[in-house]
Amino acid sequence: MNTYEGLFIFADTLKEEELQKVTDGALAEITKLGGSVLGAKKLGRRNFARPMAKRESGIYVRAVFNLDAQSVTPLLARYKLSDEVFRVQITRGDSRSLEFVAKVLEDETKKKSEVEEAEVAE
Repeated sequence: MNTYEGLFIFADTLKEEELQKVTDGALAEITKLGGSVLGAKKLGRRNFARPMAKRESGIYVRAVFNLDAQSVTPLLARYKLSDEVFRVQITRGDSRSLEFVAKVLEDETKKKSEVEEAEVAE
C-alpha cells in the first residue's frame, strides 16, 4: 500500500449537507478498492484561473489515503464516470501529506473537546 494525496473539486452549487454526502461517497470509492482514508479536509470555495466547462469556481477537498498502486487507475476511472466529482488529481504522498493528516486529526480533536466543554458548561 502506498500513500496518496487527492485534491477533489466539486460543484460550487452544493450546499453543506450535499457536499458532505458527495465527499463521503467519493472517499467511499477508495475503501471499495481496498484502501483506507487517513484524513480529509474541506479547503473551501475557490475561483478558477479560467473558466472550465462553463464553471467559474469549485469547492476543494484535500484527502490523504492509502491504496494499492494497481488500484489508482480504476479509482480515477470511477471518478471520471461520477457526476459529483468535477475534477480530481491524485499524487503520491510524502512527509507533508502525513503532516497534513496529523494536523487534521489534531483539529478534529480540538473541536470535539470544545463541544464537550460547551455541553458541560450548559
